[in-house]
Amino acid sequence: MASSRSGILRRLSSSYVVFVALGVVLGALVAPFAYDAATETGGTVAVVPLEGTLDGQSASDVAAMLSEARENPSVDAVVIVSNSGGGGAAASEELYLQARRTAAEKPLVASVDATAASGAYYAIVPADTIYAKPASVVGSVGVLATLPQELEPNDVVGTTGPNKLSGGDEREFLYVLESLHRAFVGAVLAQRGDALRLSRAELEQARVYSGGQAVEAGLVDRLGGREAAIREAADRAGLDTYDVRVLRPDNGTVRFVSRANYVASDAPDRELLPASYLLGDGTGGPVFLMLAPMYAAGEPTAVEAREVDVAPANGTAADDTAANGTAGESAPAGSDPAAIAGRPGPGDGVAAGPEVFDGAR
Repeated sequence: MASSRSGILRRLSSSYVVFVALGVVLGALVAPFAYDAATETGGTVAVVPLEGTLDGQSASDVAAMLSEARENPSVDAVVIVSNSGGGGAAASEELYLQARRTAAEKPLVASVDATAASGAYYAIVPADTIYAKPASVVGSVGVLATLPQELEPNDVVGTTGPNKLSGGDEREFLYVLESLHRAFVGAVLAQRGDALRLSRAELEQARVYSGGQAVEAGLVDRLGGREAAIREAADRAGLDTYDVRVLRPDNGTVRFVSRANYVASDAPDRELLPASYLLGDGTGGPVFLMLAPMYAAGEPTAVEAREVDVAPANGTAADDTAANGTAGESAPAGSDPAAIAGRPGPGDGVAAGPEVFDGAR
């Protein structure tokens, strides 16, 4: 009887050991899957870099990245990180429209690393929240362009109209610049709304601000870096846990890459702007570009005198030169340096251009 009981106990003990061992083995096999399930991200925040001078190619790349982030169902929120001083007017406006469409569909937050000036600020202004660092450069809501070069008719160049070689009337050219400038200013006023603490006249001065000054002016919302912007985007999307993916163009396609190298390096690449953007190369159109100090300060220069060569209202050019000193010391009468930024001066007689759009198009 005793031996029978001990045999039963031995069998039960052996079975217990087998079950425990089996449980350990199964636990080891299942644990990785359980851990993955427990740590699985609740969503994705896509980061879209906005870098360098904005032209047709770069605008196309950024537009494709915004489109991918907008249409990808796995992306819950988008962050634009700006390191750009602006660029072509058409490219900047295209990015503004793309950003506004993205903000209408998903939370959109912008982060200014080094610079978001002129056309780059135009591109990020539809964001729900804009972050900037204290030393960031923000603003420069202005337009820069050079007058078309006039050519003389000869036996090589043929025309179909008397003004074909002139590039059009100078005042018509300034009228176009004013229209672009009014559209830019109107978009900023519409998108920033009550947060903007600058009047329209102050905004039209095309000043640049540090990050701290931009917060006070209402051009940006908060001080902070790209990580703060990413957290803000995740909060707006209602994500407690989330993954971050940086979008990069790759041979005409957009790909997601790890954020590790991108976020770890907080020092943006600096790109020198070609002189053609300031002085013109005869091929480009108007640009939304951060103005050099000599333009932003409003002081006439020899370059401005050459580019805005409006005849004086009374007297000859020689009389005007004699009244103001030697040639090259002042701009011709009737011109205003502000016209180079798309803001006709009080004496040039340019009618106010129509608002191309006011931010609600």
